Amino acid sequence: QQNEKIARDVNMATGASVEEILQVMDEREIYELRQLCTTAGLTQDALGNLIDSNLSVPKLVRSEAAAMADAKKAGLSMAERQKLRDALRKHKDEVLSSVEPRIVDIGDDAEAHHIVAAQQQLAIERAKARAGKAEESKGDEFVQNGNVLQKYRWTQEQNELTVAVELPPGTNKRDVVCKITTQTLVAGVRNEQPIIDGTFYNKVKLDDCMWQLQDQHRLIISLPKLVIDKYEWWPCLIKGEPEINTDECKVGEATNLFCNNGDRRIRIQKIELPENRDPKKKYSPEEAEKAWKNFFTKFPDWGAWEITFNPNQTKADGTKMSEEEALVDTLQKGFLPKNEGEWEKSTG
Repeated sequence: QQNEKIARDVNMATGASVEEILQVMDEREIYELRQLCTTAGLTQDALGNLIDSNLSVPKLVRSEAAAMADAKKAGLSMAERQKLRDALRKHKDEVLSSVEPRIVDIGDDAEAHHIVAAQQQLAIERAKARAGKAEESKGDEFVQNGNVLQKYRWTQEQNELTVAVELPPGTNKRDVVCKITTQTLVAGVRNEQPIIDGTFYNKVKLDDCMWQLQDQHRLIISLPKLVIDKYEWWPCLIKGEPEINTDECKVGEATNLFCNNGDRRIRIQKIELPENRDPKKKYSPEEAEKAWKNFFTKFPDWGAWEITFNPNQTKADGTKMSEEEALVDTLQKGFLPKNEGEWEKSTG
């Protein structure tokens, strides 16, 4: 009953369904996670991020690698993830591996209930803040030749439509649902309520319809219109939606709903070893290791990979790439997520 009350409060603040909100952690899970974060020395913000991402202790202890990946998606910094990893290892050693594993139960502990209630209230406040920011940004946004709706945007030219749907961060391509027919569209995430589910204002060319997952949270759908007699502006994407004034639509001015290339830049930082005054001297592994440590002290959230690339690559026009351009080209081909940027047919 208490969880249902909290769900109703969050529902009023965010517009999310009560069913969606009730999937959050129960009181025992919140208390156990709070104990773990206290042991790890994590801040309230880090704890809140884990709660909002529904990362309970049982989920985190299943796999250390998965736990670190999920914690990163939840917004924890590298230093916070290291603290969390150490606490999880200690938890496994002291709690799960003991002869009689300790079970966290808050029972009639008044202080524990007070702690949990405070965390639940903070979750509500965070949800309200996120909803406020979403409403604020939505109010400032304008889409030419289309519309901005609660969970997606759409725009059009006379011959095609483009739809952008916001999915949960970290969504994998195999979890995307995008079922398209000539007259209907169902889009969202597998095993969840569809974000779009309805009948098109008019028909589309099914064979040419495609979708693309960008940055693991943005679903882009391309829908060429089925033109029979003449080109037509659509007043809405799905029947029953709020309609736009098609008299204001202009050819060639559809809003670009694709992600900005600037958001997907690869950052490269050179690591400079101390100047070698003796050409016969080779740097020792200890000196190289020290250089790496200095680098990660300056850039704690960066990653590093060992790769081999050809510095003598050429561009499409036949000119030689610089070493930096060759390195970026290698990284883009080998290290960007494989589930981004590929156009797919309907999942139906």
